[in-house]
Amino acid sequence: MAEDFVIEMLHITKEFPGIKANDDITLQLRKGEVHALLGENGAGKSTLLDVIQGKIAPLRGRVKIGQTVRFGVLSQQLEELEPYMGDTIREVLSHYKKYYVIDGKETSPEKLCERLGFTTQQLWSRIGDLSGGKRRRLSLLLTILDEPNVLILDEPGNDLDTDMLAIVEDLLDGWPGTLILVTHDRFLMERVTDQQWALLDGHLTHMPGGVDQYLRLCNATAEGEP
Repeated sequence: MAEDFVIEMLHITKEFPGIKANDDITLQLRKGEVHALLGENGAGKSTLLDVIQGKIAPLRGRVKIGQTVRFGVLSQQLEELEPYMGDTIREVLSHYKKYYVIDGKETSPEKLCERLGFTTQQLWSRIGDLSGGKRRRLSLLLTILDEPNVLILDEPGNDLDTDMLAIVEDLLDGWPGTLILVTHDRFLMERVTDQQWALLDGHLTHMPGGVDQYLRLCNATAEGEP
């Protein structure tokens, strides 16, 4: 693998029942790049994310993951929080470092919790008692505290109101590593990502025209244009 690529996917084909084949996908991710992945439900986005991480082997092609890659994943269903449902937020944070450097400034996990809308009193709440939005914010925070260099976020805006989305956008805007974002939130996508890709009819297509290009292609497909 060339040193400037953290992940290379070359001529990938993968197919599952009910999901269209991801046919001959080639994708190269460099350090620090921020990519968005577009596609309708059932297009194969989650499957592609699993292939990128090496969780699923392709039927054809190869996936090369850099030796220094550390994945951090925020899933739609927040499975990563399941082991902590009986713990309080403060108990979980105690397993992490006392200080982190975020946006060039030293801060603590507790301060980051406050930034994401948690009060000091709420730090004593059990994770199993939190609302969906609070769980998503906490899961995002824990993912960042794990200090990955490749961050995969699958619909991070679910369950979040407008004000909290703006805070999450600010946090992601300063993310120093490689980021792969799946979201239906156009504003979030256009603000924090540099390049957009779309899964259309099983093919991964670069969208230099962004969401507008993707929508035009979707409309053309729906109208039966070649």
